[in-house]
Amino acid sequence: MNKNFKKIFAKAKQEKRGCLIGFVTGMDPDYETSKKILIEMSKYCDAVEVGNPFNTSTSDSATIMDANMRAIKSGADTGKIFKLIKEVKSEIQNNIPFLIMGYMNPVYIYSIKKFAKSCKESMVDGCIIVDSDNNAPEDKEIFEELSKIDVAYIKLIGPTNDESYIKQTLKKCSSFCYVFSYAGLTGAKQVNLDNVKKSAKLIRKNSKIPIGVGFGIRSRSDVSKVVQVSDAAIVGSGIVEIIEKGVKNKISGLDLAINVGQYLKELREGLLKK
Repeated sequence: MNKNFKKIFAKAKQEKRGCLIGFVTGMDPDYETSKKILIEMSKYCDAVEVGNPFNTSTSDSATIMDANMRAIKSGADTGKIFKLIKEVKSEIQNNIPFLIMGYMNPVYIYSIKKFAKSCKESMVDGCIIVDSDNNAPEDKEIFEELSKIDVAYIKLIGPTNDESYIKQTLKKCSSFCYVFSYAGLTGAKQVNLDNVKKSAKLIRKNSKIPIGVGFGIRSRSDVSKVVQVSDAAIVGSGIVEIIEKGVKNKISGLDLAINVGQYLKELREGLLKK
């Protein structure tokens, strides 16, 4: 397990609570505002997930796709996202883990070896490739390259995945696994706890790896329900909607970052285990 992930899960367990992982698209709405938002998120999140913008993503809602397009319009590319993460991690006071999330196409174009090297240079702790197939040679290569440098490879598990698939997935998954609560687009529905419980049961049967849950988690109540059956709540669309609203109301910079921080502060109140 990546050392920074190991620390946050151990700390949360000691404090009898779950972890909060926040997602935003990198460079949304622009580089400097995104940097301020990520710094503010680091005050309230146990880990931060930074989306690498891609214009043809397959599992993102209109909210996230709009964020991707705003970021691309502001000049985002894979290299700049790594630069952004490196600057943020160099400036924040704590050493919470940062993840880069994206799709295989930009990683493949960037080069898998170069991508892994940039993860190390930018102090990235984990990587999520949404559309990477377990049997693809690219998946094998990225897992091997990240393993060499202690960067966690986070795999996704959903309600349609059977035990055989989960066993196969867990072989490459490190630090935690990402359970999405329903099949479909991010943030499109309410979190489905029944699905989460079924997936978690199969994962627990085969591994002791921590479980993070995403898709449909927006409120303090959602967070509270999810952490009773998992180790972390992953929140994305709710944060991105605040950024989208800020852009429409011409709010940017620190003011927009503070709005995000206030939302995350409220979500943290739901982290305690009952």
